[in-house]
Amino acid sequence: MVLRSARAKLICALVLVVACLAWLIHTAVSKAATYYLTVHELYQQGPQAIGEEVTVSGTIVGASVRWNPASQELRFAVRDNAQSKPLPVVYHGDRPDDFTGDWPVVVTGRLTAQGDFVADKLLVKCPSKYEAQTPSAGATAQPGATSPAVADSAGQQAK
Repeated sequence: MVLRSARAKLICALVLVVACLAWLIHTAVSKAATYYLTVHELYQQGPQAIGEEVTVSGTIVGASVRWNPASQELRFAVRDNAQSKPLPVVYHGDRPDDFTGDWPVVVTGRLTAQGDFVADKLLVKCPSKYEAQTPSAGATAQPGATSPAVADSAGQQAK
């Protein structure tokens, strides 16, 4: 009888551990799988969006950037590619380096009833500075020359 009781306790303990692990995995995956809204999509939600934590992706409106170092308050506006109505953002914290207009940002926070987006997190993405060069009409490739972009680790040209 004691063996069955110990076995039942072990099974209950294993079920409890598996349930806890499943809950932790579910929580981690749902927090990591954050969906970015555009400014337009946030405005489309209307009053439902007020007070809800969301992540919004957009582009900084350059003329809107205001930095107050005394209170560490950064105010700026973002808009999406659809050139929707700009979303005013308020962020308290350190000003990111190279915070200029027309750079993509991702902000996480809440929309207030006054229409400001109070951001808890601010991520400034680096715009693409490097674009592929198109060869000029008269340029020809040197025989045997390889491009670093298409060479493998042994220096052999990819085919």
